[in-house]
Amino acid sequence: MGFIPLVVIIAALALVWLAVARLRSTEAFRRVTVPAGLAPSLHAARRAFRRRAALATTAAVVVGALALAVDHAMPAGYDLVFLLVPALMSLAGLLVIAALPGVPVAESGSQRSADLAPRHPWSFAPAWARVLPATAGVLLLGVIVAFGLTSEAAEDGLFRAIRIDSGAYSSTATPYPGWYYGVPVLIVTVALAIAAATALARVAASARPTHTTLREADQVMRLLITRVIVKLTTGTFIVYLGGLMFMGGRAMSAASGQWFDGSYAEIQPWFTVALTLFCVGLIVVGIGVALLLLAVLDAVTPPFTVRPAPSTLQPAEPTTRV
Repeated sequence: MGFIPLVVIIAALALVWLAVARLRSTEAFRRVTVPAGLAPSLHAARRAFRRRAALATTAAVVVGALALAVDHAMPAGYDLVFLLVPALMSLAGLLVIAALPGVPVAESGSQRSADLAPRHPWSFAPAWARVLPATAGVLLLGVIVAFGLTSEAAEDGLFRAIRIDSGAYSSTATPYPGWYYGVPVLIVTVALAIAAATALARVAASARPTHTTLREADQVMRLLITRVIVKLTTGTFIVYLGGLMFMGGRAMSAASGQWFDGSYAEIQPWFTVALTLFCVGLIVVGIGVALLLLAVLDAVTPPFTVRPAPSTLQPAEPTTRV
């Protein structure tokens, strides 16, 4: 493992640790007290949540492994498939979540409740979940267009190079995130957004139980699944945002700083822009990886913790804290 990937991983883990420590006090929403007779419904819902997470994770790993194998078999692809691996893995996980039925909190009988207010894909999403993915997507689109417009065709005719001219000085460097890389990233980004919206709609649209306490537990389940979807999507967008900035900064640095007539030439402002893109890109990638790790933590953490409810002198009905 190289030094730069190691730094990114360490920074991402540090961000995850800080986020978990900060948000631990807000995890009380996972504890719901229900009558003991209803506890089996919550246990079944928890098992269904874990099965869905396991299937989504398995699909993501399989797709990622296949994509890496394809990239290894296509050396002339200039690591294009490798660049798409994070998006393909996230897309596979989201498609599994969208394809499977919602994780219901089942109850006896055939009655179900319907909300008077119409539900939307973002009905169970916190406020930040409506702004952050859209912001990351818009920024990613802007970066793709900016790098595409500043790219040049390499010797093979593919727009994956940058050329910097300054008087007698001219230099070309690859790989640069021009249209050759940017258009496929844009396509998988749009597909990822559609899959996320579909998964959120499925989560919001499934029927809700009628029992008041089970509705509270149902709310927790939907909130957790929504958090996984939003963090996974946003994290992937941010990883690509930072990755393209890092990739562009490295190529721009190579093209704007070289030896010329016995002296090292730094063509400004390109060299400063390259250094800025390089450093900011690393930071942004770390933030994106941290969000992806937080999504995984939400997916693998049991949505409920079962424990006996505090005993009372004359309980009307046994209860269980779930």
